[in-house]
Amino acid sequence: MNYTDQLRYLARSRALAAACALLICAVAALCAIVAGPLPRGILIECGIIIAALVGSLWYAPDYLHLSVNPEKCLRWQIRIRWRLAAAVLLLGLPLTFNRHGMLTVLASAVWLHVANLVAKSAARPAAVPAYFLATDFALLAVLLFTARINLLLGAVLLTAAIQVSIVASEKRLLLWTVAAAAAGGFMILDAANLRGTSLNISFSAAGLVLASAFATASLVHFSCRQNARNVESALREITGFTGYSADRVRQLWSTSNQQLAKNWQAAALPENDRDRLAAWYAENSELYLFAISAYNLEYNRIRTNLRVLRSARGACLDYGAGNGEIILEVARRGLSATYYDLEGVTMKFAMDRARRLGLPVEFARTKEELAAAARKRGFDTVFAFDVLEHIPDLSGELDFLPSLLCPGGLFVFDVPAGSTKSHPMHLNHHLDIDAHLRARGLRDARTLWQRSPFGEKGRFIYRKIA
Repeated sequence: MNYTDQLRYLARSRALAAACALLICAVAALCAIVAGPLPRGILIECGIIIAALVGSLWYAPDYLHLSVNPEKCLRWQIRIRWRLAAAVLLLGLPLTFNRHGMLTVLASAVWLHVANLVAKSAARPAAVPAYFLATDFALLAVLLFTARINLLLGAVLLTAAIQVSIVASEKRLLLWTVAAAAAGGFMILDAANLRGTSLNISFSAAGLVLASAFATASLVHFSCRQNARNVESALREITGFTGYSADRVRQLWSTSNQQLAKNWQAAALPENDRDRLAAWYAENSELYLFAISAYNLEYNRIRTNLRVLRSARGACLDYGAGNGEIILEVARRGLSATYYDLEGVTMKFAMDRARRLGLPVEFARTKEELAAAARKRGFDTVFAFDVLEHIPDLSGELDFLPSLLCPGGLFVFDVPAGSTKSHPMHLNHHLDIDAHLRARGLRDARTLWQRSPFGEKGRFIYRKIA
């Protein structure tokens, strides 16, 4: 993947997202002005929901939930729905001051909860966006046509429901957007007509629904297009290397993680037997090729890699480099690049990628080679991602890797929490990483934001003191 291309895409989409956000805010402000004086609670609720809608537009360029795993879209939608049900309670109850309103809020939350349970257990993934939009429309139609909620609040809630459904619709995006926006607009106009609301209010509220729908659709279109380019590029590389068909590659993208977990559990290896662990990883390296490739296509990973690459300077080593994603980009940027991993299919794939791209990457196969290279010139940046959790002797690795650094060099790495159901091969380490590295002359170089609860959990940046 060319990360310079990803940066250009994100910059353009950020600009479009800002323009869409301004449009939605302007239409929402017009609605509030046309509607005249409104109860404070209604204004607060509408303002919070509009702020959430505008905020979500900022994430739309980040490839949303897009993934080569077909189950991820369904999981994403289910997770979002739990949050929406909770938001109805947390936002609605404090701003409702009578029993009638509280019952409406509680009934709405229960409806969303039950709809989510049904989708989780019975719905086909392809039908989920339509199912959720239908259940949302049914709920909002009852609330609007029985005058249980304010018309402007109803329009804002419809806007939110349609936005989520558009984000989840990867196919026939334009048709889906037109149908959802038209249905929402007509619902607002019918409810307004039933209440005898003025045309100015009716059309401004319907305009909010339409503006948000088409703004969201434009961002989703560009993110889907960029994601398709990324997938096509990855397919070309892997099919060219393995000779597998595109369908076979997609199937392995979807199942490789599950197969790795099964193979690990079947092997039942002692966690302290380094040689047997290394042999297992070598035997399963082809599955890792596909698992890593699929992971690198996910927007969270793309964003993380872009942040990681900001730390690259001077001579760089990627320890446990897998498919070579980070180190190839380092070489593309003109820096000295060294790859290290166990010999296997992933290393062969990384070598093939470097050869095809004409990138000068050094490939090291032993720690002795790395130590010899460090004695000659040292490394200014050492990366170690998704590797330390697989190695039994964490303290030994955290002794060895900083020893390769030049004075002032950066050690950038992660250590996930440990074994999970989907990744049972992750070992459980109990080590005070900060104390261990400080004792070896390194200091935490993360910013205050990176150290905060909002930063990247498990991601570390240490500088070797001169």
